[in-house]
Amino acid sequence: MQSHNQARANAARRRQAETGESYTTALKAVRLDRPRKLDDRTEADNPPVGRGPDYFHNKPVPEVLTELVRYHSHRIAKYLYFAMDEGRWRDDFAEWQAMTLYKLTDALEHLHLLIGTISAYLRDEGVEQYFLRRYLQANENHQVETYFTPQVEEHLAGLTGQPAPEESVVWHSVGSDIADRTGWSKPERHEALEAALHAHFGNYPDDSQAFDHLPAPLHERVLALIPLMREADPALHEVAD
Repeated sequence: MQSHNQARANAARRRQAETGESYTTALKAVRLDRPRKLDDRTEADNPPVGRGPDYFHNKPVPEVLTELVRYHSHRIAKYLYFAMDEGRWRDDFAEWQAMTLYKLTDALEHLHLLIGTISAYLRDEGVEQYFLRRYLQANENHQVETYFTPQVEEHLAGLTGQPAPEESVVWHSVGSDIADRTGWSKPERHEALEAALHAHFGNYPDDSQAFDHLPAPLHERVLALIPLMREADPALHEVAD
């Protein structure tokens, strides 16, 4: 009997052959397909009653959420950098395994907190559980609920200017600083990372308009970085699967 992972991989390869899309894109579509089918079978009997995507069309993205993503992305990237660097200088395997997993689980904590806080924000905005399941690629409601930890509720309260819950430790303060772009939040560092990521992953110059959506200072910073990164790796901007 195939494992779920192997079955998904085989389905992704079949989809790739049929559509011509990349394996990564095909696999993502396959992962989304099962919860979608489960939802479709139950939607007729249990139609969504809360807010869905149509309610939010033409509404601006809340700035606190984009700042939230930048803050935690910076922290995640920092811990991933630490984990990668362990393999450059630490030659004792016992030390490497401990320190590398410490760094990776620190990154994972930030990722879970980020996903949970966005999901809790949407929950409080009235987004139906049906849609949260789809966004989180979850099959059951209880899988969505696992994201709503005390740390997430504390973080969301700080982000949205609500009082700190009892026994609040640090995440309320971090959320408040993210909203105010002060203290724990370092917007200039977040922008530096964003510029490097655009320069590394952006489809430029194949797409001459790849960076046109960026604010002018960030746009200029990205274009200034690209020659430096390309000099170090001429194949940097070749299309990778």
